[in-house]
Amino acid sequence: MKNKLKRLVRKNLKLFVHFAKKVSKKVLFQNVYSRRIRKYARMEAGLALYRILRASGQELMFRPRMKLAAASILTLVLLMVFSAKSASVLKSKENDIKINGKAVLVAQKLPEANTSESEIAATVKLKISPFDYKYPVENGQITQKFSIFHHAYDIAAPFGTNIRPIGTGIVEFAGRVIDGKGNVVIVDHGDGLKTVYAHMDKIEVGAGNMVNGSTILGTVGMTGHTTGPHVHLEVYDHGVAINPGSVLPD
Repeated sequence: MKNKLKRLVRKNLKLFVHFAKKVSKKVLFQNVYSRRIRKYARMEAGLALYRILRASGQELMFRPRMKLAAASILTLVLLMVFSAKSASVLKSKENDIKINGKAVLVAQKLPEANTSESEIAATVKLKISPFDYKYPVENGQITQKFSIFHHAYDIAAPFGTNIRPIGTGIVEFAGRVIDGKGNVVIVDHGDGLKTVYAHMDKIEVGAGNMVNGSTILGTVGMTGHTTGPHVHLEVYDHGVAINPGSVLPD
């Protein structure tokens, strides 16, 4: 029974393949367009070209969409040719163009400078760091360093120890903040560099004061959120917090 079923399936499959080949051959090679192509192939080149053009013209006459597409393409080509011609004419007459009787100045392209013969002068200015590379408190001990979760140095010191800026600058802010830092002094050192001193007890400077490494900003305290007396030091470069260790001694 199984062998009989296999033979029947094999026979039907052969018939299907034969039928598919026959149909595909008829579709590909026995239609109007394929017969025309074979007919033109047997002609001479000139006669074949003439017949193709005539047949194309007849197709355009009886197919509105093809006629519209051909007319559109021809119109676009003519417009492009006309635009290019108009642009060249205007280019030659640009110096004669006038508006309200006044000539319109047309900028001319200057020749490119010969950089090989030009002398290039550059002045390199030496920038001196505003920082003194010393800690803001004497005999302070670092209890927490800079990390992705703590963008500052915490430097522990006895309560009331004087806090000095780590470089020359102008006090930008001096007062109490409500974000947990308590009493804060911010010093602007120029060139986008700023330092922040937080958790202070007393503040001895005001906004606008000029300060240097010997100026007392205030004293170590425990204002804000803190578990012990220390100075919270932040360093910013154009608004981005950087590691204070880069401007403090090892």
